[in-house]
Amino acid sequence: MRRQRGFTLLELLIAISIFALLGLATYRMFDSVMQADRGQREQEQRLRHLTRAMAAFERDLLQTRLRPVRDPLGDPQAALLGDSGKNTHLEFTRSGWRNPLGLPRATLQRVRWQLQGEQWQRAYWPVLDQAQDSQPRVQDVLGGVTRFELLFLDDEGRWLQNWPPANSSSEQALIQMPKAVELVIEQRRYGELRRVWRLPESAEKQQQGDGSGEGDGSSENDL
Repeated sequence: MRRQRGFTLLELLIAISIFALLGLATYRMFDSVMQADRGQREQEQRLRHLTRAMAAFERDLLQTRLRPVRDPLGDPQAALLGDSGKNTHLEFTRSGWRNPLGLPRATLQRVRWQLQGEQWQRAYWPVLDQAQDSQPRVQDVLGGVTRFELLFLDDEGRWLQNWPPANSSSEQALIQMPKAVELVIEQRRYGELRRVWRLPESAEKQQQGDGSGEGDGSSENDL
């Protein structure tokens, strides 16, 4: 009868070492796949935030209405105000503020886009003509924004940094609208982003034909 021979201690150590190396290689490959998956998910989320922010700005801008407002001191403010200087901002009246609860308010809304630090923000007021205690509600739309600039196309084909134009009369400035608006933002991850929108030509006709101040309810307020 032949005597069975087992593994020697050296052979066991070699086998254990091989299995340990295989396990380590498998773990590293699995961890690499998981890191790539997490990176892809984070990239998709950042891109989703960027897309949603640009869509929200476009939705507001394309529903601009010729409705001047009054500031807390009672002074009239133009339907669209834009400044691309040190504190760049764009403030205007838009339609489409949905009211599913039937609250006693207009469906027109006064909004303001601005840059606070590196946060691109959207602010809106619950009323059009503001009282001294009227405070805007601010929404952070996109982070990591280092530059926010605007240009406005006038009737003569010139791109201006401020709106209304400086040569407009006080009455004309209240309801004067640019032909188009160019937006430039610089985001840390995506670099410079540039978009141009042509404003609706029918804004004035819509305003004149809608004395009630009702919007079309085609978009949400929330981002």
